[in-house]
Amino acid sequence: MKPSFLAKLLDRIEHVSPDELQTYLQQLAREKGFLEVIFNTLQEGVLVIDATGKVLYFNPSIQRLIGLPDNALGHGIAEYLKELDWKKILRERRVVSRDLEVYYPDMRFLNFYLVPLEEPGQEFMGYALIFHDITATRQRTREVIESEKVNALTLLAAGVAHELGNPLNSLHIHLQLLERDLKKIEGAKGGRLVDSVRVAQAEITRLDNIINQFLRAVRPGQPDRKPVQVNDLVRESIDFLRPEIADRDILVETELAKDLPLVPLDAGQMKQAIYNLIKNSIQAMSVGGILRVRTERNDTHLLISFIDNGCGIAPENVSRIFEPYFTTKDGGSGLGLFIIRRIVREHGGDLILESDPGRGTTARIVLPLAERRVRMLPAGTP
Repeated sequence: MKPSFLAKLLDRIEHVSPDELQTYLQQLAREKGFLEVIFNTLQEGVLVIDATGKVLYFNPSIQRLIGLPDNALGHGIAEYLKELDWKKILRERRVVSRDLEVYYPDMRFLNFYLVPLEEPGQEFMGYALIFHDITATRQRTREVIESEKVNALTLLAAGVAHELGNPLNSLHIHLQLLERDLKKIEGAKGGRLVDSVRVAQAEITRLDNIINQFLRAVRPGQPDRKPVQVNDLVRESIDFLRPEIADRDILVETELAKDLPLVPLDAGQMKQAIYNLIKNSIQAMSVGGILRVRTERNDTHLLISFIDNGCGIAPENVSRIFEPYFTTKDGGSGLGLFIIRRIVREHGGDLILESDPGRGTTARIVLPLAERRVRMLPAGTP
């Protein structure tokens, strides 16, 4: 590599006149300003540290990506990225590339790339760290994986329903035949046996209903949309859960907007989503907790918020909370939030979770006020 302009200047500094030195310094200032403009406009976060790990330079993007404070210059990089083994990294002086999940200031996935700044025959200068936001890429990958899991889960559910459905039908038929024969037996014994058969028939019917409900949940199908008042669905869901709410001494506060328009929804599916979100909030709180249920609207969407003061969601679980079969509850199926989000997305909306561990969680259903197939973008939008 050719010697830098600054190195050449220092080699002949004793022979430079004051006027020439001023000209050289002005040139250095222009080059420095030009490089700063370039680095300040990069979307990638750029960070430079010395051989001991102290921060020498950073651009604005790194503050946006990992929350680096304004006074970070001169501080050790280990203060801000504690999860990495900086003693080993600084000792080995090699290229390092890792993917990171960052929770502050926003939850992001970043690719972290570290390069030693050294040239043969020159003193070791330190390291350049480059951070690239790969959140969108990871999200697309996750959506593909989620779609594959949904397909696998749907096939599994259909297979289980088929394998269970046939023997249940056979049992139901034979119990009917048995009931008919038992009715011919006179006396109390025959009556007791008929009652037992009817109990078994009722349990078979219940099992059949459970299978059908599970199939509808995993494979909800196209919503049968009709104009619905969302506030009514919220009230009905709360009323249905009144016994459990009272048993846990939960206070439910409602803030239901009065000017909500009718929204095209499948009332059954959406009530199932609302019911399960309320139930999740109740189970996440200790006795005597507070749940706030709020409905509101903006120009394009209707929002239903469920705000509890429960245990919250641990940061390491936030990115997995919608995965099928992932659960933190004892005995949980791990399908609840997965199914709720499917229902909401089938209606063109989305389910958003915001959590503060130890202080509570907000679950928000966001629904379009009307079915939208095309959205105009502002001129010049890429």
